[in-house]
Amino acid sequence: MKLGAHCLCLSLSLVCLSTAKSVIAEAQNSQIPTYRSGLKSIAIPPPTSDLNEVGSDYRVLFEPFAPDTNRLIAAYMLDGDSAKIRAGVATGGSRHAFVETLRRAEFAEFDAASFNAISAALSKQYGTGQDSTQMNVKTQQDELNHKLKAAGVTTEIALDKPVQLGAFFSKPDAYCFGLIGPISGDGSSIKMITAVIALRVQNRLLYAYVYAPYAGDDSVRWVRDTSEQWADAILKANH
Repeated sequence: MKLGAHCLCLSLSLVCLSTAKSVIAEAQNSQIPTYRSGLKSIAIPPPTSDLNEVGSDYRVLFEPFAPDTNRLIAAYMLDGDSAKIRAGVATGGSRHAFVETLRRAEFAEFDAASFNAISAALSKQYGTGQDSTQMNVKTQQDELNHKLKAAGVTTEIALDKPVQLGAFFSKPDAYCFGLIGPISGDGSSIKMITAVIALRVQNRLLYAYVYAPYAGDDSVRWVRDTSEQWADAILKANH
């Protein structure tokens, strides 16, 4: 199961850090959008009040950032970035989030025991904060650039070796680890923090990702806290 690839496919171009308020959008379950995965309608609230889902018409633009093993379900951006995309202007390097499912396991049933096994494997591989020898950055970089080229994007993206931050949190139906990945392209470079969340929702396995530019400890705390609040909100919405 290729898990390292989920962490590094981040941005097409680089922009300045945008300020955003880290508050989970409060809504009744009937108001929370649902997305299909493995014949299930899964309620997924936005990760924060200012990160909104781009919609099916524009979601396709983000599919190159999902590895071949995954299918993109939802993509969230700041309103300003979404407006740029609608205007045909490339954006990236600011706070955003994705939800994906494993293509080969989309219809598989995951009970508590099987999810515990997945969490244990993730903890062993990524939860210690030590370098993982299974993260093949060059392979991930080549896959991303191949997809971007096929989509008509000429900019080459370079991925450097990530710094693993270890486990952010571990719960019965959610496990999350973090890393900081340097990215460069078109003469610019940036470091992005990524939280990778494995979730068991309605006995389906989902992966959710929260991204933010690295700007010291505060940005790490924002990603860690936002990812945990979002995981809790998703699980509550599907309880």
